[in-house]
Amino acid sequence: MGVAEPFAIMSIPARDLTGRSRRFSVQLLAFVEAEQRRRVLPARVLDQVVRAGTAIGAHNAEADAAISRRHLLALRAGALKEALETEYWLQLIAEGRRCQSPEALGELQAQLGQLTAILTVCVKKLRGQ
Repeated sequence: MGVAEPFAIMSIPARDLTGRSRRFSVQLLAFVEAEQRRRVLPARVLDQVVRAGTAIGAHNAEADAAISRRHLLALRAGALKEALETEYWLQLIAEGRRCQSPEALGELQAQLGQLTAILTVCVKKLRGQ
């Protein structure tokens, strides 16, 4: 198997990963916008979750145009790091029990769990583990 083949194989699911990440970001932005209007959750927490949550998609979109396997690994690892940070902020919001829609929060956490699992597998495969 040549070097280009594994790289090409990794880029096929990346399109779906980028789409999933984008859908997650759109839903996250809607959730945060609703919470900002209520002014119950601290604005800094909402800002942090938006920054980390939307960075997942930005890293994945950039990974679709990675110039090498090493570059792809760095971008996927960055997306995973942002996903883990987003999990932290969403968990903090959940534990505070002050959000308007626990159902929407639960849906975000479920989607993020899937993204994190996919990214973990991608990073492990790219590292050869």
